Amino acid sequence: MSEINSVITFKLSDKKKRGLLLATIFSAIFGAGAIWLSRILSIGSGRFILLLSGIFLIFITGFCMYAYYLLAKENFAAVYVSDEGVIDISTGNHIGTVLWKDVENIKIMDDLSNLKHKYIVIKVRNPKEYIDREPNHSKKRTLELKLQYYGSPICFLTGHWTVPLKSLKMPSFQGLIPTGKIIRLPPK
Repeated sequence: MSEINSVITFKLSDKKKRGLLLATIFSAIFGAGAIWLSRILSIGSGRFILLLSGIFLIFITGFCMYAYYLLAKENFAAVYVSDEGVIDISTGNHIGTVLWKDVENIKIMDDLSNLKHKYIVIKVRNPKEYIDREPNHSKKRTLELKLQYYGSPICFLTGHWTVPLKSLKMPSFQGLIPTGKIIRLPPK
């Protein structure tokens, strides 16, 4: 976490960076291997399926490389918190800055699919507006599901940050949140 001119940056953990890099490498190796193996098989013995699998894995490799490039360009920052609001760049959703004037509540919730992980959920007055900012239809659907399950489309998975969740009690972070907003930390 670094603080410059009342902007706090939460960075991605080394584990998350390594995971993305390993996914890139393994998908490239297995994709190239599947394509090579499909060349030596006779027709009708799974050759086409192996070729499609290889092409799919090469596509995944390209996606992972692009994601890694975008994160490296931002110096592996996950979330920026400023006097204006919060910007999340780690999830890949393009909702822009979540303005403090739109924030009703901030709470910590369990991830419904893995209770070991925690989400920071920022409840906004106008969730539909933030969902409509996302141009991709499938990502928009994901934001709608987050709204249904967590009460807001704006959720940050904190397990991938370099700063532990308990550090959010820091005065510098609290000072950026306008008065009247509540951060409810989970019971111990």
